[in-house]
Amino acid sequence: MNVWKVLVADGDAEVHAAASLALKGLEFRGREILLFNARTLSDARSAVSVHPDIACVLLDFALEETASPPGFLPWLRGERGNADMQVLVRSERQLRPAEISKALQYGINDWRRKSELTVSLIPVIVTAALRAWDSLSGLREQHEELRRMVDASARAFRYAGLPEFERDSLSSLSLVLHGSEGEAGAFALFASRAPHELVPRVTTATGRFRHLEGRKLKDVLEPGMYERILNHNYARGHLSLGKLRVYGFKVRDGSEAFIVLEDADGLSEWTEDLLESFRLHLGVAVENFHLHRGVESARDDLVFALGEMAESRSEETWNHVKRVAEIARIIGQGLGMGEYEAEQLRLAASLHDLGKLSIPEGILAKDGNLSEDEFESMKSHAIVGFEMLNTSNRDLFRTAARIALEHHENWDGTGYPRGLKGEEIGLYSRIVTVADVFDALGNRRSYKKPWEGPDIMEFMYRETGKKFDPRVMDVFFERIDELNELRTLFPD
Repeated sequence: MNVWKVLVADGDAEVHAAASLALKGLEFRGREILLFNARTLSDARSAVSVHPDIACVLLDFALEETASPPGFLPWLRGERGNADMQVLVRSERQLRPAEISKALQYGINDWRRKSELTVSLIPVIVTAALRAWDSLSGLREQHEELRRMVDASARAFRYAGLPEFERDSLSSLSLVLHGSEGEAGAFALFASRAPHELVPRVTTATGRFRHLEGRKLKDVLEPGMYERILNHNYARGHLSLGKLRVYGFKVRDGSEAFIVLEDADGLSEWTEDLLESFRLHLGVAVENFHLHRGVESARDDLVFALGEMAESRSEETWNHVKRVAEIARIIGQGLGMGEYEAEQLRLAASLHDLGKLSIPEGILAKDGNLSEDEFESMKSHAIVGFEMLNTSNRDLFRTAARIALEHHENWDGTGYPRGLKGEEIGLYSRIVTVADVFDALGNRRSYKKPWEGPDIMEFMYRETGKKFDPRVMDVFFERIDELNELRTLFPD
């Protein structure tokens, strides 16, 4: 059922009646509310066990106080592991100081006296709770999609041979489109043509397309499809042909490649963005196979594709990601880092703003200053980026997670989200702070015009020892000519 599920766990029949009256006919984002009633904590546990997708619960604190251990809240947050359900507590009194630690420990989202829970107020606090629960659920879904895409990409880029790479790329894309159940049975093909070839050939295929390997692409498609595939502008997105989804890209040496997949219905905008990002990266990967026959460059470019996708939502240039990464690498080398460490820093730096994927479009693209609430929302991208990246055991993503969390911290302790100071901030993060600010000042944003060179240098000097690590800035000023040349190599 496409409804919001709300639980009222209260021993007072009047509260149940008031909630039923207040929420009757209420809709939030086009969905009605389905109300569950529980007079005891035992009934409340049963309701949550049967309906784990309950979005919020109005809980009578008197039931919690008299409950035998572990109580509803420890059971919900601990044994059930449900961290998202919004808990709205009703009590005869205000929250006492001794109970604040319990409220924090068990994630109580709102505390109201019984007299406050009027028929007019209940819809307000329930709607707020639904909005928070929906946002958390969306972030977790996006995090899972990102994890699957990163894992799938790692699988696709571990081979040294192009046929193995193509086959596993198709498998990875099918996994994202159809999940683990459809991965083995979904059909897909990889077709390409070299600069001297007029017609693409099917180089790799899966499922019921497997027998098509080696044949010309125009000979295996229905009339009219071949011309549409060749003439489509894939920079604007994939091509839909009935039950097929087609991605295409051109390689720098003049080669072209096309991926034809069995389509899936009902994909989220987030998944569509990831698939398009993966499509862009596959083009880079094929190019790297042509140039280097290696998998390291292909995997690394996916990291940039993810970083660029985050930046592109805020109308920042994709080359901003490349420049920040290269600036960080150059500074790292100036601080004595070896080639491998500097390369790890370069790759990790490209993901510094990945958390912007969670920020509403209206805030990212706002022309002018943000309100206090909008700025608080914008600041959350540091923590979200950390949470997205920190689940991986790979050193690269753990490094990227810390950079994402700390690249808005300031040397003097005035930054966010934790107000770290000096060397409490990781060295990589201090380097990326300098790189990000330096490049952003020289480029147009929705809220500002690009600064002139002298103004940028004056700002960088003035903030040394305040915003920026003086040791990092010594290298920055030493290599400023090399850093400025990056604008020529990666122009907007």
